[in-house]
Amino acid sequence: MTLWQPGMTITAERLNDFTPLPLTTAPTGAVGFTVSAFSARKAAGMIEWAVMLTYAGSTITAGATGNITDTLCMTLPADCRPTAETYTLYEVGGITAGSVRMLPDGQCLLTTLYPTSSIGANSVKFGTSFATG
Repeated sequence: MTLWQPGMTITAERLNDFTPLPLTTAPTGAVGFTVSAFSARKAAGMIEWAVMLTYAGSTITAGATGNITDTLCMTLPADCRPTAETYTLYEVGGITAGSVRMLPDGQCLLTTLYPTSSIGANSVKFGTSFATG
C-alpha cells in the first residue's frame, strides 16, 4: 500500500496499489460469547472482516415474529468499526440466521432470528465490508 508523503508525485502505479493491510487486533466477546476466529483487512478505502463466535450462554429463542431481545455478542476493535450504524446477517450453526446491528462504538447486537428458532451452544458467524470514511 502506498504511504503518501508530502511532495510525492501522483502516478497510475501508486493510485492502483490496492495491497491489503492486514489488521491484527481482535474483537472482545460479550458475556457468553467467545471469539473463535477473526480476520480483517483494509484496502483501497474499504474494510472487510469476518468473525466466528462460540455461544455458551442461556438459550436465546425467537418469538413467532422473529423478535429477540437485543443481545450484545461482541465489541469491535477501533480500526474495524463502521462510521454509521450498519446491519448484516449472521448464521447460527448452519441451521438458522438473523440480523446483527453494528454501532460506531463497536457494539455488535443480535437483533432478530428466524421465527421460533433458537441459539443454544452454537457458533455464530458473520462478516461485513464498508467504506472507511
